[in-house]
Amino acid sequence: MKAVLINPYVPVEVIYGKTFAAQSVVLPPLGILYLASYLKDKYNVEVLDANALRQRPADVEKYIFQNDFDCVGFSVTTLSYPYAVEIAENIRKASAGIKLVIGGVHAQGDYKSILSEYPGLFDFVCYGEGEYALESLLDYLSGKVSKEKLLGWSYLENGNMVTTQVASIPENLDIFGHPAEVISRDYVKLYHEKILAYKELPMFSVITSRGCPFQCTFCSTPQKFNSLYNKKIRYHSVEWICDELMLLKEKYGVREVIFVDDTFNFRRERILEFCEAILKKNIRIKWTCNFKAHISDIEMLKKMKKAGCWGIMIGAESGSNEILKLIKKGVTTEQVRLVGEMADSVGIFLKVSFIIGLAGDTKETIEKTISFAKSPGFHFPYFQLYIPLPGTEMFNQLPKYGRIINLVGSKKTSVSSVNFIPNGLTEEYLLDAFNRAYKEVYLRWQMVGNHLKFIRSFTDLKHYLKGLRLLAQI
Repeated sequence: MKAVLINPYVPVEVIYGKTFAAQSVVLPPLGILYLASYLKDKYNVEVLDANALRQRPADVEKYIFQNDFDCVGFSVTTLSYPYAVEIAENIRKASAGIKLVIGGVHAQGDYKSILSEYPGLFDFVCYGEGEYALESLLDYLSGKVSKEKLLGWSYLENGNMVTTQVASIPENLDIFGHPAEVISRDYVKLYHEKILAYKELPMFSVITSRGCPFQCTFCSTPQKFNSLYNKKIRYHSVEWICDELMLLKEKYGVREVIFVDDTFNFRRERILEFCEAILKKNIRIKWTCNFKAHISDIEMLKKMKKAGCWGIMIGAESGSNEILKLIKKGVTTEQVRLVGEMADSVGIFLKVSFIIGLAGDTKETIEKTISFAKSPGFHFPYFQLYIPLPGTEMFNQLPKYGRIINLVGSKKTSVSSVNFIPNGLTEEYLLDAFNRAYKEVYLRWQMVGNHLKFIRSFTDLKHYLKGLRLLAQI
């Protein structure tokens, strides 16, 4: 049994628009790397990161047929889903024998629609966590077990949808191995964060936990956390994290890591334990992480900085407490502002994300968001236009708050295009607010001062000059 797991290519100009393409992000597809890591001693499973290689559908199809794969799996987000469909349709036309399967966050949120919209295209849709599910599927396709033994899949049989029992989820994530052991060296040099959001290359991403207890209505994680994951956060051991960092550093020369956990700092004592371990083992590597605003204090931030952390990323989303309450963000603008002040005081760079055009947004709340993004200590605010995501609480509420103009899963959907128009607003206003936000926030002397203290190298200077050229095009 020979299988390939594909991360489809989404052109950066599609996601960010031509103007903002330079601030694109290309990070490792950790989901399918975990699958390959877990199954590497059981099956021949390859990873094709077409997104990093910028391989168009025709290139991917050529690779698949040249290598005679029995099973082709796609890991998709809402943005990459239509590109996976295009590839799958062409493969299906050329070869009826190849098994086509699909998973990832979009499939988890909308697996029933995938089967109903494209009957006969995908043989199986993974609706939950992938490691045990893919193992059971490959066991079935290899003839080792019967179809009744499948776990974690949905499929059509005689026109009827069948959903199997969910695959179990182990408490100990360490058993899935190390993504750093299976990634190709050729890929590592292709990964990077946004301009100003990284210091050094090569860089890589690491996830140390799965699950998030917060209930943000625009995010698909709560649905999975509440149903599939039994409301539990599961962790890698601190020893595993250190081993992964050492593998990345020694094998690939990685100099910076971004921890992509939904909430890296959820358990304060674990953060302190990790920082102590990385200092004791003398693992010299720069890192950033996703951070929840109300779980922080000066002591923790100081310890993180000492252990190599140079930046944290907070999802502020809105400058309106009314909107934050509506979307169940679980934080207030005051808490976000306080973290900015604390991070600035200890010399940690603060990245802050905002979403324009959320359900419930008005001109007043959007102008509050732009104004809030100018807060002292916010070193790198960045903005995106709201994308309606299936499998989220907000998606089901949208008819009450406005109308979708870009269908979910279409190639028009992007963070720089208007996909949803809240009641009382227009597409023109939302686009203007999105573009204006960058100019108003960055073209200020205070912002210049914010950044000057973080310029430590010629590379940093080049990043800032590139950012200025980007602003000039808006």
